[in-house]
Amino acid sequence: MNPPLHQRLCDDLGVRYPIVLAGMGGISAPRLVAAVAEAGAFGILGGLRLAPKTLREWIHATRGLTDRPFGVNLIPQFGGPEVFAAQLDVVIRERPRLLSLFYAEQHPEAIARAKDAGMLVMVQVGTARLARTALEQGADILVAQGSESGGHLNPGTIGLMALLPALLALAGERPLLAAGGITDRHDVHTAMAAGAAGVVVGTAFVATHESNAHDIFKQRIVEAGVDDTKYRTGYSFGWTFGTPHRVLPNRDRWNLLRFMGGGARVVDKPEVARKLSLYAGQGVGRVHGLMSAGQRVAELAAGLRPLEPQATGLPPEWAQTPFFPWP
Repeated sequence: MNPPLHQRLCDDLGVRYPIVLAGMGGISAPRLVAAVAEAGAFGILGGLRLAPKTLREWIHATRGLTDRPFGVNLIPQFGGPEVFAAQLDVVIRERPRLLSLFYAEQHPEAIARAKDAGMLVMVQVGTARLARTALEQGADILVAQGSESGGHLNPGTIGLMALLPALLALAGERPLLAAGGITDRHDVHTAMAAGAAGVVVGTAFVATHESNAHDIFKQRIVEAGVDDTKYRTGYSFGWTFGTPHRVLPNRDRWNLLRFMGGGARVVDKPEVARKLSLYAGQGVGRVHGLMSAGQRVAELAAGLRPLEPQATGLPPEWAQTPFFPWP
């Protein structure tokens, strides 16, 4: 009998928990990725907006902070095909555990090259059509991105609980992760009870001490309510006009930057962080304060049942690690 998909997922990723940090461009930097990995979850570096040389430096910096596995997220749209090809060359040479792709259906060679190099490949999708394409191209793991998600979205506008069953039927024996509005343990339980092998979390990790987000960005996440996000298809920093995204809109009527979505980083000027409409998902209303990434992982994983390490090859000291959802 094949092991459950969430058990196989954790074995393949080398983690305690089926919890994945989203590869948020500029925000999921080495310090956050390493902290998530050290806490037993899986961290993904956000490669968006990184020059290939900087991407290599980030990979090396992460390895200097943790010996746990991690991944890299690449998005072909930003920077054009030449930048994407150069970034992919870096990833192939450095060989992290996983390559995560988004908006990459026109680049099947990326999946083939990563798999040939011994990496797992994860593809984020928001429609059944995109899921079929990713599976045909050889993706090892799918992420069902519901329209509740913050930041950039696939063209589909399907909520997570409607999307999950359709994609589960397509994924078969390949793990499917849930993304969109995942903020705490209750969301994790709900997604896994619905059949997801695990979850991908973004917004809740923005509001952590190790996050590379600007302090103003973090504070807006903490202060926001569940009604405060907005789905847009207009301007977002560096993306093609019309690319869907979800933000906390800036409502200052005299500020033209309010029309642009973005994710303010610690290196950005305070006025930029104050003026942008900042990326956030619909779960933002349940992020009530800043905490460490390790505390965030512990909150997301709380209440899961232990996994027998002999069944997965996980280290024996992880025997009592909470894992399986409710009986």
